Amino acid sequence: MKVLITGATGNLGSKVVEYLLAKLSVEEVVVGVRDDKSQKAMGYKKKGLEVRVADFEKKATLITAFKDIDRVFVISTFGDYETVMRQHLNAVEAAKETNVKQIIYPSVTRSEENDFFLAVLHRAREIAIIESGIPYVILRNNWYIENELNTIQGCMDGAPWVTSAGEGKIGWVYRPDLAEAAANILVEDGHENNIYELSGENLTHQQFVDILNQVTGKEVPLVAVDDASFEKMLKDAGVPEAYHPMLVMTQKGIREGGLESTHSDLEFLLKRPATSLRQALIKLLITTK
Repeated sequence: MKVLITGATGNLGSKVVEYLLAKLSVEEVVVGVRDDKSQKAMGYKKKGLEVRVADFEKKATLITAFKDIDRVFVISTFGDYETVMRQHLNAVEAAKETNVKQIIYPSVTRSEENDFFLAVLHRAREIAIIESGIPYVILRNNWYIENELNTIQGCMDGAPWVTSAGEGKIGWVYRPDLAEAAANILVEDGHENNIYELSGENLTHQQFVDILNQVTGKEVPLVAVDDASFEKMLKDAGVPEAYHPMLVMTQKGIREGGLESTHSDLEFLLKRPATSLRQALIKLLITTK
């Protein structure tokens, strides 16, 4: 069996590759990258991995990359609706033309019923995969704990934790857990045409900060604001204006329940307990120093 990981130089894709190499031979793992001359791509080559160019804007590269591949991990791309759908359909069509036997796709929490702004794009991409007729596994990943690292660093330097998410809850999840679950799916049978929800414990921002303070011994205060004040805070902090709408929409979506999970299949796929927020913060902030 041969599996290919697109986006293999990214944070999630690279971890999936790492876990796969503990389960498969080097010959069975192929990495897809946009630039095969990049430092990370060259690092893969030094490990003996086959590196193929997989540029989602160039369908021809995807057809070449997917040749003789049994299962492909199709990472989601970024951009406006038209851009991401064009890129995604290139990947789905290339998989169909090369007779890929299974697509594994990382999506977002409860995308079929979710008004969270990211869910709209993921929902459309899920439908494209399902309608292709190719056997699939969809992994609906919740919010990475790692997404908060920049905010945490600011808090460690004395800033408060500012949020307009109110009492909205998030099923924060440790990214290596998601990568390990994806790697398990890629090597196991019996998951065809399943959709899995992958989340951690539902917590508010205040509960997140409380656990952060326990781990670090700090007394980071949480400041609750409205969306307008949150956007002003972003501006005052020097965050580029282009990111403001997305960040404000994220806070609004959390406040409205867009990242609260109803259940999680993560432990089922890991075959072990998932990493708790406390455990993840210790790994990210303490043991990695």
